[in-house]
Amino acid sequence: MAYEGVSNYCHKEYDWSVAEENPDIMYLTMGEETDSAFQVVFRSYTGAFVYFYVDKTSGTTRMVEKVPSLNVEEDAGTINLFDYLEKRSMVMADKTAASSQVTTVPRLYTPF
Repeated sequence: MAYEGVSNYCHKEYDWSVAEENPDIMYLTMGEETDSAFQVVFRSYTGAFVYFYVDKTSGTTRMVEKVPSLNVEEDAGTINLFDYLEKRSMVMADKTAASSQVTTVPRLYTPF
């Protein structure tokens, strides 16, 4: 569930079109798990990483952006992961009911 919610968030917020020809430059992966949180890591085509720390109980997700090449780390805010799980379910239901494709305008990822 943590991976799915973060994936929904990332596909909504970041422009994945740059990875169409080379999908290895952008990806999501599960990181470490503790008793209280899951870690999901997003890698941007720029080489920056966003670490998502998902609280197992509340769904509150803290985001930390890191740019290893610049030795920069910055708090990137929080989201409620459950918002992105619910939105995906509603979008999928709308797609099925209306038999139409839902589109969003992607924003380009700019680290800092």
